[in-house]
Amino acid sequence: MSLSGSEADRPPVPTGFQFRSAQQERRLRLLLAGRSGTRKSARGNSILQRKHFLSRLAATAVTSACATGSCRWASWDVEVLDTPDNFSPEVAQVDPGFKERGRCSLLSAPGPHVVLLVTQLGRFTAQDLRAWRGVKALFGAGIAARTVVVFTRREDLAGGSLQQYVRDTDNRALRELVAECGGRCCAFDNQAADREQEAQVGELMGLVEELVRDHSGDPYTNDVYCLVQALGGLSPKERLRRVVERLAAGQAVSVAHGWCKLGLAALLGALFLLYLLCR
Repeated sequence: MSLSGSEADRPPVPTGFQFRSAQQERRLRLLLAGRSGTRKSARGNSILQRKHFLSRLAATAVTSACATGSCRWASWDVEVLDTPDNFSPEVAQVDPGFKERGRCSLLSAPGPHVVLLVTQLGRFTAQDLRAWRGVKALFGAGIAARTVVVFTRREDLAGGSLQQYVRDTDNRALRELVAECGGRCCAFDNQAADREQEAQVGELMGLVEELVRDHSGDPYTNDVYCLVQALGGLSPKERLRRVVERLAAGQAVSVAHGWCKLGLAALLGALFLLYLLCR
């Protein structure tokens, strides 16, 4: 997506970046995820090296719909998908019909190469954990193998090591999350100057490139993305309807499975209690 205004109005583009040209060499899709308030949109703007996504401090969520932006980085044609809080349990209240989650699947088809899970250094909360579980619920547990954890507020490390912080934190859920994502993490200083911010983006993109090479350049896929590919000849409205139906059906199966597990646990508990009483 391009910005309005003349070329002269655009800020200078740092080395390694250029705007999308007619010739596309290699495509790289990055999907921003995480709870509201983690500055996902700001991190997307850092990657794009321009203010493209709406980003500001606010008491309520700023991003209400999925949006895309693109740039060139090295030999990559990079597409960034910014998302609202599509993944927390509260999403059922703001997106009861799965429409926005359906749009997320369509916009990221045939699948993201990497998910950037954004959280705040020192404030990995239960809400962050629920959002991560929501990511896995939407994309499948295999998405962890395609995820990089991106921390904001790098300045709070005061020059210390991010890896040591993760290793030494008493937040067990955070340690387990980073381990589940293969130890892939980096951090951004919210107040960094242009040159330092470019270096931080370079660090992130180094992790992204390594992850993409590990998967032979193939995007992540699941049954929903396979469906999107099969619906290529239909109208956008019909494609969205069919994807929404698939997501809703998958949610129903997941809920039913959860209830079955609870029922089985209750049954086993009752049988064990009966066994103790009859001894």
